[in-house]
Amino acid sequence: MDATNQRQAPAAPRRYDGQNGNPMYDAANGGHYGASASIAAQGQAPDPQLFVGPWSNVNQGLANSYRDILNTYWQQQVTKLETDEHDYKMHQLPLARIKKVMKADPEVKMISAEAPILFAKGCDIFITELTMRAWIHAEENKRRTLQRSDIAAALSKSDMFDFLIDIVPREEAQTHKRSGGQSTAAVQSSAHSVPAGALAQQGVHQQHQMAPPDYGMGQHMQQPEEFRQPVMYPGAVQGDPNAYGQQGIFDQTYGVYPSMAQQNSMYPSGPRDTGNDADAEGEREDFGP
Repeated sequence: MDATNQRQAPAAPRRYDGQNGNPMYDAANGGHYGASASIAAQGQAPDPQLFVGPWSNVNQGLANSYRDILNTYWQQQVTKLETDEHDYKMHQLPLARIKKVMKADPEVKMISAEAPILFAKGCDIFITELTMRAWIHAEENKRRTLQRSDIAAALSKSDMFDFLIDIVPREEAQTHKRSGGQSTAAVQSSAHSVPAGALAQQGVHQQHQMAPPDYGMGQHMQQPEEFRQPVMYPGAVQGDPNAYGQQGIFDQTYGVYPSMAQQNSMYPSGPRDTGNDADAEGEREDFGP
């Protein structure tokens, strides 16, 4: 065979299977992120120069250890797709829903049997990578909980996610951070500007500024249909006990109602019968001799 016809065989992709000195990619150890971070920490991450051309956006927007983590994940996925035997009956995502999404396009007339399988694997890799990028942003901000701003920041660091610009605008990450900081600062400043006892003192001043209720007879005579409920706790405000004359204890509190005055005027008052009137005083029985 001529040397010109000889072609150099491409180098076999690196497999993280724990054999031949290669580290083991164990997804059970913290998921894909934990397995990739463990291999990258050992210095076994693939060369960044391998990810050029159409693969340049694999680690776009990342640097140092985070770039090695994404490179390791993609190397593992590509190697697994090219070398492993797959069970096409087992999928991470339901094929029925994927077919429904594909049929939503009016231009799609027919769907082959392998199209939903490739679609499901592509969605699986897409979701995993986006989650890893969002988790990287959360770690950079010293947090252990994913937020919407983390996903927005992850989308803004790679041109591969430009098709999601209408769903999650790139300005949302910075806007969310600024609005959160301003609201927190505003709450803290307002808490420091208002003394702790100001609200209690304000309530006391309002109570003293309220005029005491007037239960005089004149008011009730002018407006018989109006009835004011007496204040249960009038506080330190006290009325003049001599202002009501010699009225009883109930008259001092509620006054004399017009209906009661009219009722009393209907029946003339006269001298009480002190005799032994049986109709007025009731029948009496004489127990004498």
